[in-house]
Amino acid sequence: MTQLLVVILHDLSRLPELFKAWKEIGVPGVTLLHSMGGYQAENWLDKIGLRGLSRLLEQGEVRQRTLLSVISDEELLEKAIAAADAVVEGFDRPHSGILFTIPIGHALGIRKRGHEVTPELQLPTDKITASAINVKTSVESVLSVFDLQPVIVKTSAPLTEIIEQMLNNRNVQIACVVNEEKRLVGLIDLKSLSDVFFSKVFPEHFFGELTDLKHALEFAALSKVRIASDLMQDPFWVKREDSLEKAFDLMHEHNLPGLPVLDDHFEVIGYINLLEMMAVCLINIEDTGKNR
Repeated sequence: MTQLLVVILHDLSRLPELFKAWKEIGVPGVTLLHSMGGYQAENWLDKIGLRGLSRLLEQGEVRQRTLLSVISDEELLEKAIAAADAVVEGFDRPHSGILFTIPIGHALGIRKRGHEVTPELQLPTDKITASAINVKTSVESVLSVFDLQPVIVKTSAPLTEIIEQMLNNRNVQIACVVNEEKRLVGLIDLKSLSDVFFSKVFPEHFFGELTDLKHALEFAALSKVRIASDLMQDPFWVKREDSLEKAFDLMHEHNLPGLPVLDDHFEVIGYINLLEMMAVCLINIEDTGKNR
């Protein structure tokens, strides 16, 4: 029987460990929700009134998380329950949380057609040498490893749209900014985007860094960012026929985690990152060792 596994976690320090434990045993997608106890919420409403309900998140008072996962495998469900109980050191412990399951009559979308679990990459034990890695390997060969889809936004895209797009494609840490002709005109990296976002959420952190005129001007610039064109930096890219060596040089020189791949019309057709490149290099090392 398909079950909805629900964990209301009070001890948030256990959250990373719980995610790791569930991932290791193969628990399917987990939904994470901010939540708080009903009595806590009632007390808050007495203080701030209904119109101030949104301040619950802003004031950091939502101090628990609710995790949801739909599981159809009974054995996996038992493993997930045991793992969660072990992580919190027993749900009977005060301030640990609550775990329960709910039977589900119908569940669609748990298993996707054509979806296969990617096998773990076994790292070779051989020493990595320059001769084992073909630096002239083309970008074309890397694109098929993870099949990463680029994040593409227009110059007029607001920050919320950029963040939403990157949330939907979490393995991509660069947003490609294009003009009306769909040609690449700039890049936005995750670090720059997060600085702008958190300068509004945690401004006091940035105030503490205002030690000189340079920092003051940088903070002023962050506060003015509204759309993609306000934040984008100069564009860097590679083409399918370019080498991994060129791609790495560009990422290394400009401190970028990835690069867009362009066609001859300067339109974005793909994305590669450092992790993909390392995977290709490791596979090449492994193949070289087998052929000796």
